[in-house]
Amino acid sequence: MTAETVLARINVMEPWLGDKEARAVADVLASGLLSQGPKVREFEARFSAAQEVRHAVATSSSTTALHLALIVAGIGPGDDVVVPSLAFIATANAVTYIGARPVFCDVDPATGTVTAATVRAALTLDTRAVIVVDQAGVPVDLDPVRELCDRHEITVIEDAGCAVGSEYKGRPVGTGADISVWSFHQDNVLTTGEGGMLTTHRADWAARPGASAATP
Repeated sequence: MTAETVLARINVMEPWLGDKEARAVADVLASGLLSQGPKVREFEARFSAAQEVRHAVATSSSTTALHLALIVAGIGPGDDVVVPSLAFIATANAVTYIGARPVFCDVDPATGTVTAATVRAALTLDTRAVIVVDQAGVPVDLDPVRELCDRHEITVIEDAGCAVGSEYKGRPVGTGADISVWSFHQDNVLTTGEGGMLTTHRADWAARPGASAATP
C-alpha cells in the first residue's frame, strides 16, 4: 500500500468496535428480545444517569426523537419553531413533520451554534419552540437562550446528537433544556449502529404508550 493510497481516504468518523461489542450484540440476538428488551431499559437508565437527567426514552433515530420532542411539547400546525441555519437537515425536517414552520436563525461563526441574540432576531409572534444544536459537539451557550425563551414561554429543545460527552458549565450538555435528543448513528461519538434517545426532566413527557422511561 502506497502513501498515496493511504491518503486517498480520510474518514469523518470511524466506529471503534471490537469483540466486546460483538459479544453484546450476539447476547441480544440469542435472547430473542430484539426491541424494547432489558438491554434497552438498561441503556435508558445508564444514559439518563450519565447525562444527569431524570428520564430517557430510546428511539429508532435522533430524527424520531426530535419529532417526538415536538409532539410532546405541544407544537403543531400554525406554530413557528426557530432552528439554526447551520445544522443537519433533519433538524428542520422534523418541524415540518408536525405541520409547523421552521424559522432559520444565524449562528456564531466561531462556534457554529446559535446565540441568544440570533434567536431573538428570529422570534415571531407564533414562535412556540426553539431548537438549539450542539454543532459538531460544541455546546451551545444555553443559559442566555433559556432566559430569553423562558420570558416568552417558549420551549427549548436541544439537539445534542453529536455531543455525547460534551459539557456546558461543568455539567453534561442537554440537562438545561426542556427536552433533548441524541443520535447513536455510526458517525457519532457513541454508537449503537442506529438509534436515538429523548431525555427530559418531565415525567409526563417521558411517559408514553409503548415507551420506556428511566429514572436514575
